[in-house]
This record gives sequence, structure tokens and C-alpha cells, in this order.
Amino acid sequence: MKKLLIFLSALVIVAFIAAPVFAMEMYEPEQRAAKLAEEKASVLKASGELTFGAITPFDSADEAVGYANMYVDFTLWPDEYNSILFELAGSKVFTQSPTIIDPFGTPLDPTDDSLNDTNGLFTVPYFELTTDVGKALDLPMGLKNTAGLTSLYTSKYEVTGLAWERTQVRTSIDPLAWKFAADFGGFKATAALGFGFGDVDQNDVGIFVEIPEVGPAVVEAWYLSQNNAEMKGKTGFDVKAADLMDGMLGVAAGLVYDVAEDAGGWGVGASIVYDPFTIGASVNGYDQDPLKQLGIDANWALNDTFGIDAALGYSFADDDETTDLAEDGFQGIEFSVYAKVGAAKWAVGYTYADNTGFVYVPAVSAPDGGIFINADVDF
Repeated sequence: MKKLLIFLSALVIVAFIAAPVFAMEMYEPEQRAAKLAEEKASVLKASGELTFGAITPFDSADEAVGYANMYVDFTLWPDEYNSILFELAGSKVFTQSPTIIDPFGTPLDPTDDSLNDTNGLFTVPYFELTTDVGKALDLPMGLKNTAGLTSLYTSKYEVTGLAWERTQVRTSIDPLAWKFAADFGGFKATAALGFGFGDVDQNDVGIFVEIPEVGPAVVEAWYLSQNNAEMKGKTGFDVKAADLMDGMLGVAAGLVYDVAEDAGGWGVGASIVYDPFTIGASVNGYDQDPLKQLGIDANWALNDTFGIDAALGYSFADDDETTDLAEDGFQGIEFSVYAKVGAAKWAVGYTYADNTGFVYVPAVSAPDGGIFINADVDF
């Protein structure tokens, strides 16, 4: 009897401790957030992306496996005026080949032991506090102040899959110490200022303006300078109209000029949707090669789950400074089939590349391509 009483007492204690937890699980997400606020607890949200891939030409010297777009953003709200974001991010490529390139276009040295070392896989590139000044002061405009380890990027304004229209144009300050964003309804402006990130006596300063509605288009303009004592940076603009002709046509274009280097770049892209097909074409260039890259990508959506992706790349440049491998001419061609399962997309296919490491879907590349498998999830 004594053992039974001890057992029942333990059950009561466990139930007393666990009841609040189970109660929280019973709430819908909105109710749970309200309950957390009532308990003065921070509401936490996690979002991000993971892209994993492997490719092989059936030659162990040139095969690769790795991760790209591997990040998780954790955002919490300690109160109604403030939010805190920190990001865990990383990329990793495992390879034996001296000519394998990582997802960001950098040739890898196979003698570098860190390529096959999973320690330190993640870093924390961003840790920032944002205060909603407009809400706190009940202003008729949006006003947000952000400080910490942050950044300022112009948008991914592309309308194509390869996105080569933005390769020579997109500009950023990263890392950045402070930025102040104002939303006037008709346009948004963000000012940025860095204090000591980068080399000694270098300055980070910038202004980025977005006009969300210029007819059917979104227009952006900026001047961003990073690590430059004289604050000589990059100025440019881009425009995107994704829903022309009832969504059948999308166009995007951008220009950028580097004041310090006295050089510029440009990119143009267009996509056509003729259900169930989508075809995109993107082209770009810069001072050394006014016409650098041409890319074609296509999608055939067989149904809501299955489909086919294809892409082709061609270079007009004397050499491709992105990889230090590509020659003028044909870059590569790729075909793959995919299946969408909820938020995840699984793909298997084949890439043929001409010693360029050209890829479209895969997270990793090989100089001459190969058979690949790829998995991606956004959450």
C-alpha cells in the first residue's frame, strides 16, 4: 500500500509539472502566441532553407557532395516593439578534386583539411535587434531601427531560374553595424552606417530606396559603399515586373556602377509562362566583357507534384572570373526530374559541363558535370 501511495504521489507531481506544457500544445498557433504574451514569454519563430546535393561522373576524383543555402533564422519578440534575430548558417563541400567549385563559385583546394571537417560547420553571420520606432511613437509612417551584426542587400530581383540577370548587379554591405528603415507607403528608404567592420579606417555607408509600384513594376535604387575610406561605393538600380499579360510575362533588368573601380555591370532577364511550361532567358555583362553570359532555363510542370527542369549556359567572356575555369563558348546543359513533397523538393538528373562546373539545380558542381541528386526544403 505504501508503494502504491508513493507511486500515485509521483504521478500527481509529474502531472502538475506537465499540465502547463500540454495546455500550451492544445492551443492553436495564434492562441499560443497570445498565451505566451500573457505569460510575458518571448514568441519564437524559426525559418530557413536547406539545400543538399551530390554529383558524380563516376570518377572519384571529380565527384562532390555538399550543402548550400544552409541556414536557420531564429526570430523572437520580447515585446510588441522589439524583435531579435540570429542566424545559424553554413555551407560545406566534400570533394577530392582540385577543380571542384563550391556553390558560391570558388575553386576548392583538395588539400585543405577543412573541406572534410564538419567541426565549425555553422557560423552566426547575423545577430541583430530591431525596434519598431514608428509603432512605439504611433507615427503615421513605418520606422524601424536595427543594430548589431546585420547587413543591407539589394533584392533578388530576377524573374528567371538561373537568375543571371542579377549576377553582375546585386550589391550589399555585409557585415553592417546599423541601419534605419522608413516606409512612407509610396516608397521605402533604408540608411546604413558601419563602425569598424572590415579593414582599419574603412567605412560602410549606404542608402537604398524601393518604390513598390511604378505601374506594374517594382523599382530600386541605391548607393552602397563597403570598406572604403573615401566612401566610394556602388550605385545602381533595378526594375522588375513579374505579372505582365495576366502573369504570362515577367521582365527584370538592372545596372550597377562601381565608383572606386570605375567599372559597371548589367543584366536583363525575361520569363514566359504558357501553362504548364515556363521558359526563362537571362543575359549579363560588365566592363571587361560587355556581353558575358547567356542562360536559358525551362520548367515543365507535369502536375502539382512532378515536373522537369532544364537549363543551358553559354559564355561570351574571354574567361569566366566567377570560377577561373570557364572558357568562351558553351558552358553546360542540364536535365532533371523532380517531385515536390510538401515544402521539400527532390530532384535527380544529369549535368553535362565543358570543364566549367556549370550547374542549375545541384547544390554542388563538378568540372564536367555528372549524375546528381538534390534535396531542398524551405521552412
